[in-house]
Amino acid sequence: MKAHGRFAVENLLGKAVMGLLAGLCAGHVASAVPPVPFEVAPGVYALPGSGGEITPENGGRIANVAFVVGPDGVIVVDTGISYRQGEEIIAAVKRVSNRPIRLAILTHPSQEAIFGAAAFQARGIPVLAHRRSAELIAARCETCLRNLRSILGEEAMAATRVVKPDRLIEGDETLELIGRPLRLIAPNWSSAPGAIAVFDVQTSTLIAGNLVSVNRIPNLRDADPIAWHETLVRLESLRCRHLVPAYGPIGNCTDIAAFAHYFAALENRVEALVKDGVSLAELRNRCNLPEFARWDQYDVLHPQNANYVFLRLERSQFE
Repeated sequence: MKAHGRFAVENLLGKAVMGLLAGLCAGHVASAVPPVPFEVAPGVYALPGSGGEITPENGGRIANVAFVVGPDGVIVVDTGISYRQGEEIIAAVKRVSNRPIRLAILTHPSQEAIFGAAAFQARGIPVLAHRRSAELIAARCETCLRNLRSILGEEAMAATRVVKPDRLIEGDETLELIGRPLRLIAPNWSSAPGAIAVFDVQTSTLIAGNLVSVNRIPNLRDADPIAWHETLVRLESLRCRHLVPAYGPIGNCTDIAAFAHYFAALENRVEALVKDGVSLAELRNRCNLPEFARWDQYDVLHPQNANYVFLRLERSQFE
């Protein structure tokens, strides 16, 4: 019980650190200094992202990265936005443990999670992803890379390339590489094709990738909303003590309900507007959800999400 209490305090401190970083980002303070890892649970560490949009000031480090240290090595979960950030993550791991990095896992095909993988492969560290995620990376991430070079600059993106994962999975697996079991929870398609979560059984820690965000609006661009809801129900049933999302502060499994509530509120709001005859052109000014207005990326992603739901509901009327 004492250990649990200690890590509960550390969890709260972690949330405070993440909140401070998000506040700095919101104030447009440069955050080029790589984040320092902190222990979420015994042997599970997080490198906090800044949140917000990708800018030269934050170096594109908007997403959280995690790693798990076991008796036989380390597994890194997500690799950052560039070769440079991949190197920073590797250096951060070495500050915590001299055990070898056995594997890097890409939990979702978003640019801020995948491009650092080249730094791992350069050191002979294999990279794992879901097959569907790897297909999406191959199909469109050269375009992502060109855009990032334009936003962040050639120097920041030097040596960055689109990686081909060394190992592909098709569904759930349990990894035994580092002397502590890590469960890969791998629906075919939910938040994005092949998005996965990593569950550390030993500490009941869920590293959720972009399947769950905390205090951040999700992006429905690549999502299957129905399958995503089903996945959230499954993740919530884990009753994890600690939750490391791709975006937002460290939390626990109770935060999944608040995240899922956004989807329900969005659906209800847009459905009501459709019934009232609101057009797509009017939607942006009518789809407000004040209870989520303080979430990161509300002004950017929420109107886009409303458009996706509107078009889906409109199509369903003719099916």
